[in-house]
Amino acid sequence: MKVFPRRRGAVLVNSALGVALLGAAALAYTVLDDGSGTTAAKAPVRTATVTKGTVLATVSGTGTLASPTDAAQDFTTGGRLTAVKVAVGDQVTKGQVLATVDTTAAQQQVDAAQAALNTASVNLTKARAGVTTTTVQQLPAKANGSSGSSGSSGSSGGGTSGANGTGGTGGTGSRGAGGSSASAPAADPSGQTAPSAQATVPAAPVAVPEPQTTTISTTKVDEAAVAQAEQQLATAQTNLSNAQTALAGTTLTASVDGTVASVAAKAGDTVGATGGGSSTGGTKSTGSSATAPSGFIVLTNPTGMQVTANFSELDSLKLKKGEAATVTLNAQSDSRFNASVLSVSPLPVSGSGGGSAAVQYSATLQISGDTSKLRTGLSATVSVVTGEADNALSLPTSALSGTGSSRTATVVHQDGTTDRVTVEVGVEGDTTVQVLTGLNEGDKVELASTSGSNGFPNGSFPGANGGQGGRNGGGAGAGAGVAGIGGGAAAGGAGAARGGGR
Repeated sequence: MKVFPRRRGAVLVNSALGVALLGAAALAYTVLDDGSGTTAAKAPVRTATVTKGTVLATVSGTGTLASPTDAAQDFTTGGRLTAVKVAVGDQVTKGQVLATVDTTAAQQQVDAAQAALNTASVNLTKARAGVTTTTVQQLPAKANGSSGSSGSSGSSGGGTSGANGTGGTGGTGSRGAGGSSASAPAADPSGQTAPSAQATVPAAPVAVPEPQTTTISTTKVDEAAVAQAEQQLATAQTNLSNAQTALAGTTLTASVDGTVASVAAKAGDTVGATGGGSSTGGTKSTGSSATAPSGFIVLTNPTGMQVTANFSELDSLKLKKGEAATVTLNAQSDSRFNASVLSVSPLPVSGSGGGSAAVQYSATLQISGDTSKLRTGLSATVSVVTGEADNALSLPTSALSGTGSSRTATVVHQDGTTDRVTVEVGVEGDTTVQVLTGLNEGDKVELASTSGSNGFPNGSFPGANGGQGGRNGGGAGAGAGVAGIGGGAAAGGAGAARGGGR
């Protein structure tokens, strides 16, 4: 077939327009089919199996370590240091002498207090003895009565024979009368009475009794003076005790076993006195931070190390004395120690809750095990077990819907069917929850769908499909426009060909 030159140009134009139409159609198909031309594959159902195990509920906090036996050692009596017997790093035992100060002034005070006590004791003895007054009184005289003694009857005397044939003189008899006696006339041997001489006996003198006297002693005790003396004695005893304590305070001894951490002065320096002397209250803590004690000598002892940690107000309500915990050193994450809750502060941590800061409460925990290598001030993370269920049915918390002790779950059966059931839960752990009723061991429970790689159920961000549709619509419009252009061009080419044919 012979092709004329004019008709050959029309064929070329029509061929170019056909190629353009095919390209536009392909572009339109690609745009329209992107995301909407194919049906998205249905996401697979994710399930969790109900199993038996241990469910742990824990709360966490951060804090620092401190030893309750860290102690500051200070003199109770100040003065010039005469000796410092320890150095930093030395191991000391309770009662060991650490340092001494000059005792001269303290000893003088003891001597003066002892003398005052002796004087007060003597004064009290005198006051209790009182004042004794002695008086002599004459007893009244008694009346003296006298009675005469009756005379005794005379006895007849024996006659004597007279000499030269003369008759003897007969014996004379006497009769007592009124205590006196008179001799009777002598009888003559011839029977005649002979005259006799009458003797007079003088009366005995009457004794005058001496006056009788008696001695009376009266003791008077002044109760007011006794009370005053007793008070003076008590004051003197107190002063002596204080003076003796001050004298003992010139020698500083270790209040606990430990290691000397610091010594603040040397022999010859002057040190002051503290009212409390040695302090064994341990490291002071403010919230979760610990401050080491300060004093003339500081002793440290890791025995009985504790940790004070801060917890959020919600977590602090779950803490109870005796709950088990794990302490992990921040400087050594592989160093873990068992601990137990000793106490929970009823007051918020100083400075927490101000402005937008959350309120926190501190808890003190006792670390168990070997703490010999621990130091005061080390930072740590504390995890406290607030609930535990052993050999319990459990499943992931994300498999349940709702809050509280009653929740719901979707059970997936082997044939693919599902049932919505009510589940009673117990201990709610960090990632799992204890199942009390509603599910059995081995049940499969549907989890929330997260089929997309970005975590959204359909794999795309919310609103992305609408945007894709807009783009698709725009692409369709663009394709139609291209097709229209191609059609117009084809019509023009055809007209040109017809015109050329004529």
